[in-house]
Amino acid sequence: MKFMVVILILLGLASKAYCQDTKVIEGPVVLYSNIADQWGGHTFCYLLEGEKAVFWSATERRDDGKLLTALIGQHPKTGSGQEDALTKIPFEKPGLMGINQPQMVRSSDGYIHIFIGITYEGKPGYNPGKIRYYRTKNPEDISELVDRTELIPAESIYKDFHLRMNVGISPDGQRMVLVILAISDDGSVPFNTPVIFFGEKDGVDFTFKKPVKYSEAMSFFYPQVAATDDGIVLIGELWDNQDRTLTRLIHLDWSGKIIHQEDLPAEKDGRYMSFDLRPLDRNDWSKLGLYYNKQPKASKTGGHEFWEYDVKNHQLRLLNSVEDSISFLNAGKWFGAKFINNPSMGKLYVWEGDIAGGGEITKHPLPGANMIKRGYQASAYMFAANMLQGSIKSEDGFYIASDCFNPCRKPKTSGPSSFLMWRISR
Repeated sequence: MKFMVVILILLGLASKAYCQDTKVIEGPVVLYSNIADQWGGHTFCYLLEGEKAVFWSATERRDDGKLLTALIGQHPKTGSGQEDALTKIPFEKPGLMGINQPQMVRSSDGYIHIFIGITYEGKPGYNPGKIRYYRTKNPEDISELVDRTELIPAESIYKDFHLRMNVGISPDGQRMVLVILAISDDGSVPFNTPVIFFGEKDGVDFTFKKPVKYSEAMSFFYPQVAATDDGIVLIGELWDNQDRTLTRLIHLDWSGKIIHQEDLPAEKDGRYMSFDLRPLDRNDWSKLGLYYNKQPKASKTGGHEFWEYDVKNHQLRLLNSVEDSISFLNAGKWFGAKFINNPSMGKLYVWEGDIAGGGEITKHPLPGANMIKRGYQASAYMFAANMLQGSIKSEDGFYIASDCFNPCRKPKTSGPSSFLMWRISR
């Protein structure tokens, strides 16, 4: 095999050698077949990789369209001795409008920490959101959960929220952050004020301090969070100008003050969004990889861009870019020499090559990942386990998933969809 790769390199065909290496090790595994659409799946992971199992989160689909039941599940790794499990968290109180898909974090001791946003009916045009915090009773096992909401401060000027939130955990597993947008019914808190909760490890739990405002009000949606030793790096979308959505990087210190702020390039009107953020090196979070998607308005082409953010020096650097037709520019995730996306809403593609080194990149369909051929109407978002939420990084493979439209799904409905997962070779 090594001899063949040498020959291919000499012939200038190394990119084809890459293609032959990528394969589906496991899957697709149907984790659950009756979920609502995974809101924000292009930035939120909804998957965690542990030592013995992969953990997943979703909301159960109902005929009336309401999202009132959270799903927390696990799928055992081969040979782990672990079992499949599912825990449902129902919310049926009067005045409750719905819930967000749960955000999960795995601490280094194996406990899974779960955060769920709940929206209540309020005054006309005002629906406040609240946060609930749960933890698994035992490490690496979601079959029993403990409500730890009391560890999130309730008495604060920031007590109602617009539930565009995400969470991250530090490399040593001792600190956690939750980023969210605060609101108020009387205007005392301007709509969409960005705030951050700081949590510290306290036994098997995390105890959170009162939230801190880190910027003036803005439409900072779909935040991705890296809680590094040198501060918290946030990547999110700004929707203030609907004709030109921007991606903004905000770097905070551990008191919540801005160290650095920078918008990624957006030369003309269109959509400019970051869909992935993760460490380039599993043992060094000082260099973060950022996938950036550029879709200029009224253009037939756009770009996949791969950036590095140097956390210590506060510098963004473009590593590589690929121009392609708009039809191939759907959101994706970056895994070293591989980038996987879902350009056709039905067939996953893998892009391979020297991505970080600025070399050639080629694309091809990912074998075994055509959802249309498997009988689904389409697939929506693609999401993946991420070390920034405490997932471990296996040497031989990684996990991705997608919410796929069931054959019985009707137009303009949120589900029913199936949660499908694959394990892909590195």
